[in-house]
Amino acid sequence: MTHAAWSLRNRLIALLATLAFVGWGTSSVWLYRSAYQEASELFDAALIETAHAVFAIIAHEALAEDEHVELEAVDHAHAERLFYQVRNGRGALVALSPGAPNEPLADANAHGFTEQVADGARYRVYTLREPSGRAAIHVGQPLAEREQLARKMALRLLLPGVVLVVLLAAGVWIIVRRVTSPLIAFSTAIDARAPSDTGAVHVERLPAELLPVGQAVNRLLGRVESALMHERTLTADAAHELRTPLAALRAQAQVALRARRDDERNTALRELIGGVDRATHLVETVLMLARLDAREVDRSALPAVALDRLVANVVDEVQAATAVRELRVEVDVPPLALRADAEALRVALRNLCENASQHAATRFRIEARADSDAVVIAVRDDGPGMTPAEQERAFDRFYRGSAGGAGTGLGLALVKRAAEMHAGDVRIGAGLDGRGVGVELVLPRGVAMPKTKGD
Repeated sequence: MTHAAWSLRNRLIALLATLAFVGWGTSSVWLYRSAYQEASELFDAALIETAHAVFAIIAHEALAEDEHVELEAVDHAHAERLFYQVRNGRGALVALSPGAPNEPLADANAHGFTEQVADGARYRVYTLREPSGRAAIHVGQPLAEREQLARKMALRLLLPGVVLVVLLAAGVWIIVRRVTSPLIAFSTAIDARAPSDTGAVHVERLPAELLPVGQAVNRLLGRVESALMHERTLTADAAHELRTPLAALRAQAQVALRARRDDERNTALRELIGGVDRATHLVETVLMLARLDAREVDRSALPAVALDRLVANVVDEVQAATAVRELRVEVDVPPLALRADAEALRVALRNLCENASQHAATRFRIEARADSDAVVIAVRDDGPGMTPAEQERAFDRFYRGSAGGAGTGLGLALVKRAAEMHAGDVRIGAGLDGRGVGVELVLPRGVAMPKTKGD
């Protein structure tokens, strides 16, 4: 079961926009409650101010017990409606504002703020009494209208916040798209590349957090380019090297067809079989080198390999070739365990021994020693040796040198690749008896360890 891919850009936009909306919603609730409370306080202040204003008008008027007047409506710009009632010293309603209820807005002995139901409506009422008791003033406001006006004022204050959060969401969308555009461009550039294009990708526009990713991609492309180069070179060189044995096979087959005597035919067939063997050996060597080129090892997880046992097995494998030439094989390898790829190390040692068995005059020696920072495994012979020019090209693929021979020219290339797999090196050293050549395989000390008794 595969999981749907998620978008970093869309997730950032959603999270930031959600955060903005949550912040706006929280602040809006607080602002609405504060604005509503403030509006209520303003309305109460208006009730108090209105009561004092009306009181200033009627303070010096003598109101008879049976006198009843209606005050003129006050023209103002605000939408709130305030109603006034004036009581005389005996508690009778003697003055009303237009639209005021007929029922008293407050009790006769009320003082300050109260809430009262009059003519079926609930009012918020402020009562101001004249100190001498000659008059009392009730200023009321319908609670329904008061709450409606307070809500309108609070919502009017929230409107700019709505516009702001919409603009903020749009800004988040634009900023996230601009910030992530280098990453999108980087992935698009990689996706648009041709399979053969392994050049480095431009990482200059990537942010610092993504720069390691771009550099890792470029390192990967470099490794891919190196692998492709090895593959192309190996394929081209192998095709070139196979031409000669294939041409020889064809020639020997033609000789066998034209032969008139059995001995001529048998000789041609033997040569044909030898050519097939050489071509097979070349193909096997090429395939082995290709496998080593493609293999990557984790050196920290390599198993322990008993070097002395591995060398003994390799000597047994090349015993037939040394016996034919009556060569003496000397082994000087201490009981040392290596953390190594056993197959790659065996291939390297076998090729070194095969090269030595082809070029040695009387003997070759396999030796190993542990230095302070490396382990050196060497195969030395007493053959004709190499010129300085040949030593420079000794590890080139398909290079055979002036001596030629029946080899494929890949033996030392295999040794070099095995050394590279272990982060080691290979070099040309001294031979035996002041002549010949020695090939030294150098492995870092970190992959070597003493051999235990149980090994």
